[in-house]
Amino acid sequence: MRIVFLNYNYLPQYEDPYKWIARISPFIIVLEELAKNQEVHYVGQIGYEGRLKLNNVNYTFVNPRKNSLFPLRLHQIVQKIDPEIILIPGFHFPLQVLQLRFLVGKSPKIVQEYHADKPGRIFRKLLQKLAARFITSYHFTSIDSAREWIEAGIIHKKKCIEISSASVSFNQKNKFQCRKKLNISTTDLAFLWVGRLNENKDPLTVLDGFEKYSFENASAKMYMIYQGGEMLEQVKNRITTSPTLSKTVELVGEIIHDELATWYRAADVFISGSHREGGSLSLLEALSCGCIPVVTKIPAAMKVIDDGRYGFYYEAGNADDLLKTLLQLPSLPDEESGVYIKQYYEDTYSPAAIAKQFENFYSTPPFTEVTAPSFVSL
Repeated sequence: MRIVFLNYNYLPQYEDPYKWIARISPFIIVLEELAKNQEVHYVGQIGYEGRLKLNNVNYTFVNPRKNSLFPLRLHQIVQKIDPEIILIPGFHFPLQVLQLRFLVGKSPKIVQEYHADKPGRIFRKLLQKLAARFITSYHFTSIDSAREWIEAGIIHKKKCIEISSASVSFNQKNKFQCRKKLNISTTDLAFLWVGRLNENKDPLTVLDGFEKYSFENASAKMYMIYQGGEMLEQVKNRITTSPTLSKTVELVGEIIHDELATWYRAADVFISGSHREGGSLSLLEALSCGCIPVVTKIPAAMKVIDDGRYGFYYEAGNADDLLKTLLQLPSLPDEESGVYIKQYYEDTYSPAAIAKQFENFYSTPPFTEVTAPSFVSL
């Protein structure tokens, strides 16, 4: 198969293509895995113009100097590659998708990947409904995430496929050595929270539930890694004004990505408070390092933990329900559970597993037979 990953977002601040590739590595590592057996291209817009080949992926970068609703040059590059499959991240570009289909014809399969997008209103919704007629399929981590799009009458369920668009790759490290490096006691039940401090990630509910839990479990400690967010002062105030949280929660702050593996490997439990996600990279990172996940009962997270078979869940925004869930956890670190979770990740959400799922979907019927409808049908 000849596959093109087409990114319409224009990021002029990235003038070094290698830095951009590193920035989107969760998506790139899946493309690199596909490139072991398929011809894979990445076409995108950054502050650099040129071509390169890295780990069997062919990159073409265009610098349009400004955002455009009519990226003709980008589409001409795709047309010249003559792909069988075109992958587009996000549902934000219906006008561009219509132009793309008109230029490349009806043969290539156009596939859109869900990134927690919301259906548009009025004019954008009309464009999305029109573009949907020329899209072969949609990738969702969980089909349940497609519900609002289906109910809005924009897409059809038969076009929705459960497949992750990204994965992670961490070097495995020794748990004891990681704890020693981070000064975490081997007898502590270590929790890890990773994300932005905003309302969607809901750190305050997590703190409320953890406060009640750690009051009864002195060995419980939580470490919060965050990349900014408007709720930082609220979170700091919540911790410092609580005698319990001030002893059991540490605000680690932002760290470089290469150091994340040390934290995940040192932790026993990964905890999330998200209200909405297309797919959580931090959850996948946690699974890959053997952390027991505690997530909110949202479609993407529930799919990843297989409805509770590989983790625990609670109602988003409900601190009391979080407490009930935390009370089900083992009181001491459990290395055997970590091995079980890591194997599940390797079998289901590793780059190799996702690439295999992708190849299976698009090399067998009905997807080998799907073509977009003719423009005449409009």
